[in-house]
Amino acid sequence: MSVNETFDSYYAATAYTPEKRHEWESENPKRDKLFGSQLSWDRKTQDTGPEEEYDYSHIEISQQEEKRRSGKSLEGKEIYKELKARYDYQVIMPPNYKALATFFFMTTGISKGLTYMSAFGYFAFSVLLPLYVVFGDPTLSDYKDAMIYLFFFLGPVFFICLFLWKSGELLNKKRPDIFMGVRKGPLWQANRQTGMLTFYKKRRAWKQRLQAPFHEFDAFLQSSPDSQGSSTYSLFLYHPQQRIKQKLDAQFPPTKMEGELVAAWQFLQRYMDVSQPLPDVPGLEIHRHKDPTTAASDKRRKRNPRYWRDMSEQNVNKIQREKYLKNIRR
Repeated sequence: MSVNETFDSYYAATAYTPEKRHEWESENPKRDKLFGSQLSWDRKTQDTGPEEEYDYSHIEISQQEEKRRSGKSLEGKEIYKELKARYDYQVIMPPNYKALATFFFMTTGISKGLTYMSAFGYFAFSVLLPLYVVFGDPTLSDYKDAMIYLFFFLGPVFFICLFLWKSGELLNKKRPDIFMGVRKGPLWQANRQTGMLTFYKKRRAWKQRLQAPFHEFDAFLQSSPDSQGSSTYSLFLYHPQQRIKQKLDAQFPPTKMEGELVAAWQFLQRYMDVSQPLPDVPGLEIHRHKDPTTAASDKRRKRNPRYWRDMSEQNVNKIQREKYLKNIRR
Protein backbone atom coordinates (compact mmCIF):
# COMPACT_ATOMS: atom_id res chain seq x y z
CA MET A 1 0.00 0.00 0.00
CA SER A 2 1.56 3.28 -1.08
CA VAL A 3 1.61 6.43 1.01
CA ASN A 4 -0.61 8.20 -1.53
CA GLU A 5 -3.22 5.46 -1.32
CA THR A 6 -3.31 5.59 2.46
CA PHE A 7 -3.53 9.39 2.38
CA ASP A 8 -6.73 9.16 0.34
CA SER A 9 -8.34 6.46 2.44
CA TYR A 10 -7.11 7.00 5.99
CA TYR A 11 -4.44 9.63 6.70
CA ALA A 12 -5.17 13.34 6.58
CA ALA A 13 -3.42 15.58 4.07
CA THR A 14 -1.49 17.06 7.01
CA ALA A 15 -0.06 13.65 8.06
CA TYR A 16 3.69 13.78 8.55
CA THR A 17 6.39 12.54 6.20
CA PRO A 18 10.07 13.61 6.33
CA GLU A 19 9.73 15.40 2.98
CA LYS A 20 7.40 17.95 4.57
CA ARG A 21 9.99 18.78 7.19
CA HIS A 22 12.74 19.25 4.60
CA GLU A 23 10.55 21.60 2.58
CA TRP A 24 9.60 23.57 5.69
CA GLU A 25 13.25 23.91 6.78
CA SER A 26 14.25 25.29 3.38
CA GLU A 27 11.41 27.82 3.59
CA ASN A 28 12.31 28.84 7.17
CA PRO A 29 16.12 28.90 7.43
CA LYS A 30 16.22 31.70 10.01
CA ARG A 31 13.90 30.89 12.85
CA ASP A 32 13.75 31.47 16.57
CA LYS A 33 15.51 28.91 18.77
CA LEU A 34 15.51 27.78 22.37
CA PHE A 35 18.52 27.71 24.64
CA GLY A 36 19.87 24.15 24.70
CA SER A 37 20.96 21.40 22.32
CA GLN A 38 18.86 21.29 19.17
CA LEU A 39 18.16 17.78 17.88
CA SER A 40 18.20 16.88 14.21
CA TRP A 41 15.39 15.48 12.09
CA ASP A 42 15.90 12.12 10.35
CA ARG A 43 15.61 11.92 6.58
CA LYS A 44 14.53 8.33 7.13
CA THR A 45 12.96 7.77 10.52
CA GLN A 46 14.53 5.06 12.66
CA ASP A 47 12.77 2.21 14.44
CA THR A 48 14.15 2.82 17.91
CA GLY A 49 13.17 4.31 21.24
CA PRO A 50 14.17 4.87 24.86
CA GLU A 51 14.48 2.03 27.36
CA GLU A 52 10.98 2.54 28.83
CA GLU A 53 9.27 1.89 25.47
CA TYR A 54 10.57 -1.71 25.51
CA ASP A 55 9.30 -2.57 28.98
CA TYR A 56 7.66 -6.00 29.22
CA SER A 57 4.80 -4.66 31.37
CA HIS A 58 3.54 -2.58 28.43
CA ILE A 59 2.21 -5.75 26.80
CA GLU A 60 -0.29 -6.39 29.59
CA ILE A 61 -1.07 -2.69 30.05
CA SER A 62 -1.95 -2.26 26.38
CA GLN A 63 -4.14 -5.37 26.43
CA GLN A 64 -6.02 -4.19 29.52
CA GLU A 65 -6.57 -0.73 28.06
CA GLU A 66 -7.79 -2.16 24.76
CA LYS A 67 -10.21 -4.43 26.62
CA ARG A 68 -11.69 -1.47 28.49
CA ARG A 69 -11.78 0.61 25.32
CA SER A 70 -13.58 -2.00 23.22
CA GLY A 71 -15.83 -3.09 26.08
CA LYS A 72 -17.23 0.43 26.45
CA SER A 73 -16.94 1.33 22.74
CA LEU A 74 -14.82 4.38 23.59
CA GLU A 75 -13.83 6.82 20.85
CA GLY A 76 -12.06 10.19 20.64
CA LYS A 77 -11.85 12.16 23.88
CA GLU A 78 -13.78 9.45 25.72
CA ILE A 79 -10.71 7.20 25.55
CA TYR A 80 -8.61 9.65 27.55
CA LYS A 81 -11.44 10.49 29.94
CA GLU A 82 -11.83 6.79 30.80
CA LEU A 83 -8.19 5.63 30.71
CA LYS A 84 -6.52 8.93 31.76
CA ALA A 85 -4.05 8.39 28.92
CA ARG A 86 -3.97 7.20 25.32
CA TYR A 87 -1.23 5.25 23.55
CA ASP A 88 -2.25 3.49 20.35
CA TYR A 89 -2.00 3.49 16.56
CA GLN A 90 -3.57 6.95 16.21
CA VAL A 91 -2.61 9.05 19.22
CA ILE A 92 -0.05 9.40 21.97
CA MET A 93 -1.65 11.34 24.83
CA PRO A 94 0.21 10.87 28.15
CA PRO A 95 -1.34 11.52 31.58
CA ASN A 96 -1.47 15.07 32.93
CA TYR A 97 -0.47 14.58 36.56
CA LYS A 98 -1.31 17.03 39.33
CA ALA A 99 1.53 18.41 41.45
CA LEU A 100 0.19 16.54 44.50
CA ALA A 101 0.35 13.25 42.60
CA THR A 102 4.02 13.87 41.83
CA PHE A 103 4.61 14.51 45.53
CA PHE A 104 2.89 11.25 46.55
CA PHE A 105 4.75 9.25 43.91
CA MET A 106 8.18 10.69 44.74
CA THR A 107 7.65 10.43 48.51
CA THR A 108 6.58 6.78 48.26
CA GLY A 109 9.49 5.86 46.01
CA ILE A 110 12.15 7.70 48.03
CA SER A 111 10.78 6.36 51.33
CA LYS A 112 10.92 2.80 50.01
CA GLY A 113 14.55 3.28 49.01
CA LEU A 114 15.54 4.82 52.34
CA THR A 115 13.78 2.03 54.23
CA TYR A 116 15.91 -0.60 52.52
CA MET A 117 19.07 1.51 52.84
CA SER A 118 18.65 2.10 56.59
CA ALA A 119 17.87 -1.58 57.22
CA PHE A 120 20.87 -2.65 55.17
CA GLY A 121 23.06 -0.08 56.94
CA TYR A 122 22.13 -1.38 60.38
CA PHE A 123 22.64 -4.99 59.29
CA ALA A 124 26.03 -4.21 57.74
CA PHE A 125 27.29 -2.41 60.85
CA SER A 126 26.00 -5.20 63.12
CA VAL A 127 28.15 -7.63 61.11
CA LEU A 128 31.25 -5.46 60.74
CA LEU A 129 31.44 -4.10 64.28
CA PRO A 130 31.99 -7.55 65.89
CA LEU A 131 34.95 -8.04 63.56
CA TYR A 132 36.34 -4.71 64.72
CA VAL A 133 35.89 -5.80 68.34
CA VAL A 134 37.70 -9.10 67.70
CA PHE A 135 40.61 -7.67 65.73
CA GLY A 136 40.71 -4.18 67.22
CA ASP A 137 41.04 -2.58 70.64
CA PRO A 138 37.39 -1.78 71.61
CA THR A 139 35.72 -3.71 74.42
CA LEU A 140 32.39 -5.52 74.31
CA SER A 141 30.74 -2.60 76.09
CA ASP A 142 32.01 -0.28 73.35
CA TYR A 143 30.35 -2.55 70.79
CA LYS A 144 27.05 -2.46 72.68
CA ASP A 145 27.19 1.33 72.95
CA ALA A 146 27.91 1.62 69.23
CA MET A 147 24.94 -0.59 68.35
CA ILE A 148 22.65 1.45 70.63
CA TYR A 149 23.79 4.73 69.10
CA LEU A 150 23.35 3.26 65.62
CA PHE A 151 19.84 2.10 66.45
CA PHE A 152 18.83 5.52 67.78
CA PHE A 153 20.26 7.13 64.64
CA LEU A 154 18.91 4.76 61.97
CA GLY A 155 15.79 3.57 63.82
CA PRO A 156 13.75 6.76 63.36
CA VAL A 157 14.79 6.94 59.70
CA PHE A 158 13.72 3.33 59.15
CA PHE A 159 10.33 3.58 60.86
CA ILE A 160 9.38 6.98 59.42
CA CYS A 161 10.29 5.90 55.89
CA LEU A 162 8.53 2.55 56.34
CA PHE A 163 5.38 4.40 57.43
CA LEU A 164 5.51 6.79 54.45
CA TRP A 165 6.20 3.94 52.00
CA LYS A 166 3.36 1.71 53.19
CA SER A 167 0.97 4.68 53.51
CA GLY A 168 1.66 5.61 49.91
CA GLU A 169 1.05 2.05 48.73
CA LEU A 170 -2.18 1.88 50.72
CA LEU A 171 -3.37 5.20 49.27
CA ASN A 172 -2.57 3.96 45.77
CA LYS A 173 -4.58 0.78 46.42
CA LYS A 174 -7.59 2.37 48.12
CA ARG A 175 -7.75 5.75 46.38
CA PRO A 176 -5.78 5.63 43.13
CA ASP A 177 -7.69 8.72 41.98
CA ILE A 178 -5.93 10.71 44.70
CA PHE A 179 -2.54 8.97 44.48
CA MET A 180 -2.31 9.20 40.69
CA GLY A 181 -3.97 12.62 40.61
CA VAL A 182 -4.53 12.81 36.85
CA ARG A 183 -6.22 15.94 35.56
CA LYS A 184 -9.38 15.77 33.44
CA GLY A 185 -7.64 16.86 30.27
CA PRO A 186 -4.26 15.99 28.67
CA LEU A 187 -1.19 18.21 28.49
CA TRP A 188 -0.31 17.37 24.88
CA GLN A 189 -1.06 14.91 22.14
CA ALA A 190 0.66 13.67 18.98
CA ASN A 191 -1.78 12.45 16.32
CA ARG A 192 -0.29 10.10 13.70
CA GLN A 193 -3.42 10.04 11.57
CA THR A 194 -3.62 13.83 11.17
CA GLY A 195 0.04 14.74 11.64
CA MET A 196 -0.94 17.39 14.17
CA LEU A 197 0.68 18.17 17.51
CA THR A 198 -1.54 19.81 20.12
CA PHE A 199 -0.59 21.53 23.37
CA TYR A 200 -3.25 22.09 26.04
CA LYS A 201 -3.52 24.41 28.99
CA LYS A 202 -2.38 22.58 32.12
CA ARG A 203 -5.32 23.46 34.38
CA ARG A 204 -8.10 23.98 31.83
CA ALA A 205 -9.23 20.62 30.46
CA TRP A 206 -9.01 20.34 26.66
CA LYS A 207 -8.34 24.06 26.22
CA GLN A 208 -5.77 24.32 23.43
CA ARG A 209 -2.63 26.43 23.69
CA LEU A 210 -1.43 25.51 20.23
CA GLN A 211 -2.17 23.10 17.40
CA ALA A 212 0.19 22.87 14.45
CA PRO A 213 1.65 20.32 12.02
CA PHE A 214 4.33 18.15 13.61
CA HIS A 215 6.93 19.16 11.02
CA GLU A 216 6.84 22.80 12.17
CA PHE A 217 8.36 22.02 15.59
CA ASP A 218 12.01 21.97 16.63
CA ALA A 219 13.26 19.57 19.31
CA PHE A 220 15.65 20.64 22.06
CA LEU A 221 17.35 19.11 25.07
CA GLN A 222 17.60 21.41 28.06
CA SER A 223 19.53 20.59 31.23
CA SER A 224 19.04 21.54 34.85
CA PRO A 225 21.04 20.56 37.95
CA ASP A 226 19.66 17.97 40.36
CA SER A 227 20.17 18.00 44.13
CA GLN A 228 23.73 16.65 43.68
CA GLY A 229 24.61 19.20 41.03
CA SER A 230 24.55 16.70 38.13
CA SER A 231 22.83 17.64 34.88
CA THR A 232 19.38 16.20 34.21
CA TYR A 233 18.04 16.53 30.65
CA SER A 234 14.49 17.12 29.43
CA LEU A 235 13.04 16.92 25.93
CA PHE A 236 11.16 19.97 24.63
CA LEU A 237 9.28 20.69 21.43
CA TYR A 238 9.23 24.33 20.36
CA HIS A 239 7.20 26.11 17.69
CA PRO A 240 9.54 28.88 16.48
CA GLN A 241 6.85 31.01 14.86
CA GLN A 242 4.38 30.92 17.75
CA ARG A 243 7.23 30.81 20.31
CA ILE A 244 5.47 28.19 22.39
CA LYS A 245 7.28 25.22 23.93
CA GLN A 246 6.19 22.03 25.66
CA LYS A 247 8.16 19.66 27.85
CA LEU A 248 7.46 16.02 26.97
CA ASP A 249 8.40 14.53 30.34
CA ALA A 250 5.00 12.87 30.90
CA GLN A 251 5.89 10.41 28.12
CA PHE A 252 9.69 10.71 28.09
CA PRO A 253 10.89 11.38 31.67
CA PRO A 254 13.93 13.57 32.43
CA THR A 255 17.18 11.61 32.61
CA LYS A 256 20.90 12.03 33.07
CA MET A 257 21.48 10.09 29.84
CA GLU A 258 21.17 12.39 26.83
CA GLY A 259 21.14 9.41 24.47
CA GLU A 260 17.87 8.18 25.98
CA LEU A 261 16.11 11.40 24.97
CA VAL A 262 17.72 11.40 21.53
CA ALA A 263 16.18 7.94 21.11
CA ALA A 264 12.87 9.29 22.43
CA TRP A 265 12.94 12.01 19.76
CA GLN A 266 13.67 9.41 17.08
CA PHE A 267 10.81 7.29 18.43
CA LEU A 268 8.38 10.20 18.17
CA GLN A 269 9.48 10.96 14.60
CA ARG A 270 8.95 7.34 13.61
CA TYR A 271 5.56 7.24 15.31
CA MET A 272 4.38 10.29 13.35
CA ASP A 273 5.88 9.26 9.99
CA VAL A 274 3.08 7.67 7.94
CA SER A 275 5.50 6.62 5.21
CA GLN A 276 6.95 4.13 7.72
CA PRO A 277 5.34 1.52 10.02
CA LEU A 278 4.77 2.25 13.69
CA PRO A 279 7.73 1.76 16.06
CA ASP A 280 8.05 -1.95 16.80
CA VAL A 281 7.66 -1.82 20.59
CA PRO A 282 5.68 -4.08 22.98
CA GLY A 283 2.97 -1.56 23.87
CA LEU A 284 1.95 -0.88 20.27
CA GLU A 285 1.96 -4.45 18.95
CA ILE A 286 -1.78 -5.11 19.42
CA HIS A 287 -2.53 -1.99 17.35
CA ARG A 288 -0.23 -2.61 14.37
CA HIS A 289 -2.88 -4.21 12.16
CA LYS A 290 -5.11 -1.12 12.49
CA ASP A 291 -2.62 1.28 10.92
CA PRO A 292 -2.59 0.97 7.10
CA THR A 293 1.12 1.62 6.51
CA THR A 294 2.11 -0.68 9.36
CA ALA A 295 -0.27 -3.46 8.33
CA ALA A 296 1.05 -3.40 4.75
CA SER A 297 4.66 -3.43 5.93
CA ASP A 298 4.08 -6.30 8.37
CA LYS A 299 2.35 -8.34 5.67
CA ARG A 300 5.17 -7.71 3.23
CA ARG A 301 7.85 -8.65 5.80
CA LYS A 302 5.78 -11.57 7.14
CA ARG A 303 6.21 -10.24 10.65
CA ASN A 304 4.88 -12.46 13.43
CA PRO A 305 1.84 -10.52 14.75
CA ARG A 306 2.62 -11.86 18.24
CA TYR A 307 6.36 -11.22 18.12
CA TRP A 308 6.49 -9.51 21.53
CA ARG A 309 3.60 -11.36 23.16
CA ASP A 310 5.12 -14.77 22.38
CA MET A 311 8.50 -13.74 23.75
CA SER A 312 9.54 -14.56 27.31
CA GLU A 313 9.93 -11.75 29.81
CA GLN A 314 13.61 -12.58 30.07
CA ASN A 315 14.17 -12.11 26.33
CA VAL A 316 12.19 -8.86 26.25
CA ASN A 317 14.29 -7.57 29.15
CA LYS A 318 17.44 -8.55 27.27
CA ILE A 319 16.37 -6.54 24.20
CA GLN A 320 15.41 -3.63 26.47
CA ARG A 321 18.85 -3.67 28.06
CA GLU A 322 20.56 -3.79 24.67
CA LYS A 323 18.54 -0.78 23.49
CA TYR A 324 19.47 1.16 26.61
CA LEU A 325 23.19 0.43 26.26
CA LYS A 326 23.06 1.46 22.61
CA ASN A 327 21.26 4.70 23.50
CA ILE A 328 23.69 5.81 26.22
CA ARG A 329 26.67 5.25 23.90
CA ARG A 330 25.38 7.94 21.54
